[in-house]
Amino acid sequence: MYCKGGVVLKSKIGAFKAVLFRWLFVALAITLILAIVIIRARPIVISYAQSHAKAQMISAFDVAVKSALLSLEYSYNDLAVVTRLSDNTVSSIEIDYAKLNTLRSEISKTISDEIYKKSENVLKIPIGTLLGSEYTTGYGPYIKFKLKFSHIPLLDFESNFRAAGINSVFHQIIIKANLSCGIIMLGADKTFSVDLSAIAAQTVIQGAVPDNFTNVVETPDSTVADDIFNFSQ
Repeated sequence: MYCKGGVVLKSKIGAFKAVLFRWLFVALAITLILAIVIIRARPIVISYAQSHAKAQMISAFDVAVKSALLSLEYSYNDLAVVTRLSDNTVSSIEIDYAKLNTLRSEISKTISDEIYKKSENVLKIPIGTLLGSEYTTGYGPYIKFKLKFSHIPLLDFESNFRAAGINSVFHQIIIKANLSCGIIMLGADKTFSVDLSAIAAQTVIQGAVPDNFTNVVETPDSTVADDIFNFSQ
């Protein structure tokens, strides 16, 4: 009786080991296939991550610009003062650099806040897309990648003139942004930058304008010599 029971027990253990081995083999095979897919699909993953990060930065920049302009309520006349001669000829345009610096700081802070909220993301890509075939793109279960990105916003301002008719010019003060981004994710990392721009203020100036002039009002302690506007019609 003991021998018979022992044989049955050994048989059950053997069957359990066989099932366990098969499941372990299947799990190992699936893991190996996924690893090969991820390695082969690394360029696709990076491309998806880069597109995702760019969209996040563009969104953060748009929110930051709108928020800053609404909260500060700056108009063209707040940022620039047009000086005229007695014959109505425009002699200079004075840019209030203190206010531009305030605008720059407000936008930079909001960009940082917006991106910080989304600094950790989960990127989902269909496994069919990772196979790199046009027939499988968009199909299959999603593979999740944890995505982190850091950023460095660099903001500057540009002045743009263009003709707007007889004795009229269209003047724009443009916000220029260069957002550098570093993506860190499993098995991949990428650094890139995005150049963006938005209009801070604009107006049509009536009257004759000189071919070129420079006149910028800066804060007393400003050391940013490269930010002086050089205007040319």
